[in-house]
Amino acid sequence: MPKALPQNPRPNPPWTPLQRRTWLAERRKHRLLPAPVLRAVYPDLLQWNWDLPNPYKWNVWLSLDGGVSYILVNGYWMYGDARQFAPDGAGELHYIVGVDVNGHEITHHSNAVRPDDAPVPINAPVIIDAGYGWHDGPPAYVDIEVSFSFDPGSYPDASVEIWVSRDGGDFVLVNTMDSFSPSFYYAHATENEAGFDFKMRYVNGAITGPFSNVLHVEVVAP
Repeated sequence: MPKALPQNPRPNPPWTPLQRRTWLAERRKHRLLPAPVLRAVYPDLLQWNWDLPNPYKWNVWLSLDGGVSYILVNGYWMYGDARQFAPDGAGELHYIVGVDVNGHEITHHSNAVRPDDAPVPINAPVIIDAGYGWHDGPPAYVDIEVSFSFDPGSYPDASVEIWVSRDGGDFVLVNTMDSFSPSFYYAHATENEAGFDFKMRYVNGAITGPFSNVLHVEVVAP
């Protein structure tokens, strides 16, 4: 019985322009750099870190419908070495993406944030003054009193941590007290001449504010 002759495989039809664009887009997608992490910074800034090679530009996309859709507004971009952007309005969602000189996206899209969601900065306490006094012994010893002020702003009254460094050593936490207190009494600070540096900061649970100024107290013998 005669055998059938082998058939040449039928060539694939050429791609349509849409298929080719889709294929190229998928290839670019798999080669994209990681997404930058966007954060809101008080009062109305978008900021991000980027340790990889810079894109040509960062495009900033804006949503006017709560994130359902995004638009690229004229002028909403920064060159690749930028790390912050100030949008015209702070109440809408924004995300950024890095692009090359041809406008092709070369990073994944960042997270979307609203500048208005940035937390209000916490004020630092201000150390105003300090004094000390020797007490008769034996042995003689010194108490130090440190006066300070603190404006909590929009944050509730909570606590301040008192940190002390002696004779240039590391700062250590020596006390925690009410943030509305006017002063801190460091009892029996030393029995000898010594130098003390004081600083403090606001704390409220996991919320921690910046440190105050540092005030130096040099204790000398009477």
